[in-house]
Amino acid sequence: MKHDVMTALSAARPEQLDPPADPAAARARRERDLGRALRADPAAAPAAGRARGRRPVRWAVIGTGIVSAGAAAAIAVSAVGPGAPEGGDPGGGPGEISLGKEAVLVAAENAAKQEIGEYWFSDDVAGQSYVVRGGTGTYVMVGAYTESFRWAGAEPGSASGSAWRMLPARPQTPPDAAAWRKAGSPAKIRAWSGDKWLTLNTAENTAWKADHSDASGGGRWYGRMTTEEVQNLPADPKKLTERFLTSEAMQWRAAGAPSPEKLNEMERARGPLPEHEFDSFAKLGAVGGLIANSPVPPDVRAGLIRAATALPGVEAIGEATDPLGRKGVALASESRTVEVTGDSGTPPEQRGTYMARKELIFDKATGAVLASQYVLTKPGGPYKDRARGFVIDYMAVRDTGWTDAKPQPPAKLPH
Repeated sequence: MKHDVMTALSAARPEQLDPPADPAAARARRERDLGRALRADPAAAPAAGRARGRRPVRWAVIGTGIVSAGAAAAIAVSAVGPGAPEGGDPGGGPGEISLGKEAVLVAAENAAKQEIGEYWFSDDVAGQSYVVRGGTGTYVMVGAYTESFRWAGAEPGSASGSAWRMLPARPQTPPDAAAWRKAGSPAKIRAWSGDKWLTLNTAENTAWKADHSDASGGGRWYGRMTTEEVQNLPADPKKLTERFLTSEAMQWRAAGAPSPEKLNEMERARGPLPEHEFDSFAKLGAVGGLIANSPVPPDVRAGLIRAATALPGVEAIGEATDPLGRKGVALASESRTVEVTGDSGTPPEQRGTYMARKELIFDKATGAVLASQYVLTKPGGPYKDRARGFVIDYMAVRDTGWTDAKPQPPAKLPH
């Protein structure tokens, strides 16, 4: 059930206390009270989420972080803090909490209330935006367009599987569709992608390609974790941060090791990753990937959301809309500055500098991830004629959750 925060606070206020006459003071007091309530130790609440509920639970949700192909041509990537021009809802001062962050923490609270069925599944769609410049005008096509389906049995050792297929490229918005039709509705479109030209196909989709079911359920999930390891993750936000979101944890995972202890000397010899691989952009993407693409229990999902809200450089930005048009509450990373040069033969119109950040959007009612998206915060380079808020690439979870029936990939193409 969604929380009406202001109603709850009003009901909780002692009758003998009159509200301050100053509206600013009233708002400050509300946020201070919210902060005190939400900083309560979640471990003190009754345990939730690990029970093997038999009632089917389905969520409408999404995704992991996607690295923009345009970033492949960048020679400099740097992070800019919350004071950069991305805007957003600033966090509260010391000892306080913003209403935007409170909304995300409510999503975490609701995530912990979900039940587990016999099977977990995730149905997602991902795409990248390509700016097409032609004689009749400029328009945007969503290409590298794929849908994926993953499932796993809840019990350790249960089978799991996955499938994926390529989808036809499509115009990003109705105005883009009109511009594409004005250009003759071409079935094949030439677009620059990082370091090469590619052809976007608007007419054909491929058949589902299924991976063989893994009877052991092992080694398939985030960081090569087995289903049993995923099910046994701690729910405490601090422990989850230590496990996944420190610079050391990011390093061993990037090296392909299943844990810090198994990062051998040969892998360490590869040397440290660039500093930006450990920034808030990378860490927020890691949270999205872990939540959306592995069968974490509900209380662990809640712990990861709480951990994400506490990450340095991550801010709550209030309500946001995902690429499928669904509204949720969102966290955003610091912006990265990306410089696209003429290396690899990049066309002149693609060169320049832009800024973009990672956004993670949650369904407030269930705590499910709706989308992970890479969003423009300062136009430039290949996106010099795009507006702030333009979605460069994304992964959106159309549906995910737990069910007692063995999940099947959707039969129809996404709209």
